[in-house]
Amino acid sequence: MAGPVAIELSAAQGEVQVRRSSSGPWGPAQLPISLGFDDSVRTGAGGAATLKVGREGTIELRERTEVSVRQLLANRARFRLERGRIGATPGGTSVAIESSGSRAVAEATTGSFAVFNDGKGLVAVVADAGEVKLTTNGGDTMLAAGQGARVVANSAPVPEAVPRSVLLKVAWPEEKVTRALNVTLRGEADPGAVVAVNGVKTRIEADGHFETEVPLAPGTNHVSITTTDRFGRTASAEETVRVERRAPPLKAEHEGWQ
Repeated sequence: MAGPVAIELSAAQGEVQVRRSSSGPWGPAQLPISLGFDDSVRTGAGGAATLKVGREGTIELRERTEVSVRQLLANRARFRLERGRIGATPGGTSVAIESSGSRAVAEATTGSFAVFNDGKGLVAVVADAGEVKLTTNGGDTMLAAGQGARVVANSAPVPEAVPRSVLLKVAWPEEKVTRALNVTLRGEADPGAVVAVNGVKTRIEADGHFETEVPLAPGTNHVSITTTDRFGRTASAEETVRVERRAPPLKAEHEGWQ
């Protein structure tokens, strides 16, 4: 008789922690780590992790994401997404993702799909390749490749068009050389996206617009903006601003020969 699907934390980048059982303490991840029922993995700001599921499957954890193992059978693994974003590639093993604060469960055996949970009852699912079964109080809904759906708490899923590209517009300062101590950046991303400037999460309005002050140091400053939409897709933009703190040289008046 075949044993349960093997789950392993196979890769980690940045801040990644593991907890054994729901009552255990969180500790730093030391690879590789086999995971069992009720074990959890979470990533911090800028962190990322990969779970190997069976022989060919993977689950990619984005930053600020927490996932726990809920069920392990011979050919099926079920996880709970407490918050954040994951990308799942089942690779032949049935992979089910339930979400904290909702009864929505996304499941597939082939292809790939992404799940987002804002931790407040909003869940978004998108089928990147193949079909994904989305189970809610309203029954089962099949999502074909390129289709998405949004679920709020225990309500029925609402079909949602998945944009072809990730929206990120930034109004960079016209002056690339300045004496200022900071620079104001304004931009627009997809509503519900997570925007970070130089790794620091930035508040985004309901319509997707954002504004933030970026501190500058003397010399060359590399400013990077990244956005991750609710479907787990990312986009980024970069610019360089140079700070010249010294006063410009005075121009001597040339009177010429009399």
